Amino acid sequence: MSIKILYFVTALTLVSCGARKEVTERTVLMESSARKILKNHQKNKFDKQTLSADLKLNFAKKNSSRNVSVKLRIQTGKMLWLSGSFFGLPILKATITPNHVRYYNKLNKTYYEGDFSSLSKLLGTEVSFEMLQNLLLGDAIVPVRSRHFSAKIANQSYLLHPKNSKHPLRFWIHPFYYKIEKQEVRNPDKEQVLTIAYKNYKNIQNTRVPGSIELWVQDKTERAQIDIDFRSVSVDKKLSFPYKVPKGYQKIDD
Repeated sequence: MSIKILYFVTALTLVSCGARKEVTERTVLMESSARKILKNHQKNKFDKQTLSADLKLNFAKKNSSRNVSVKLRIQTGKMLWLSGSFFGLPILKATITPNHVRYYNKLNKTYYEGDFSSLSKLLGTEVSFEMLQNLLLGDAIVPVRSRHFSAKIANQSYLLHPKNSKHPLRFWIHPFYYKIEKQEVRNPDKEQVLTIAYKNYKNIQNTRVPGSIELWVQDKTERAQIDIDFRSVSVDKKLSFPYKVPKGYQKIDD
């Protein structure tokens, strides 16, 4: 995974009162198989038709940081819509489907239209609609096959670790509602590690969505991090996805 994906997410994009009870419950955590854990995770994936939220993003790298506000709308499996602003001023709008990626940047008056193959090339790492959607919803960012993983208890979570040490993925899964607590993607060739951590899941209409997400990429020379705070979350509401490139904008070539 490349640090560039954090720039892309930035541009686009257990409840405290129960803490004592949860600690007590987790002390009696029972061992389980990778197959059973993944089966339960699949059952507890986000299952609503739509989601909308106001996101507060903080991007930090070296000695600099930047805050961005993003309105997020998701039509599950079909559309990600994002509208970003900086200090209240609109700066970017994007629509992402399984087949296309479109966005325009009001700061430099440019726009991009392409598919995921061209976007992956631009970012220097493989990326897909499902990966971005699952990242935002607290689900495994790529399909996971239980035969490739072993399970153990680590820090009161279920840790799925690969049987082959060269496998790039690791997952920490909550032992009771089976959402991702942390997922890690390693790139040994580039000596990079992408970590995505989820905190403060909220139960909204019998489905759990992240309260906050922390993403960071660490390589040999630098670390970049994005903190995403979810606010005003609603599900299964009728949503619109307006998008129109203003006149006079210049297209970014693939």
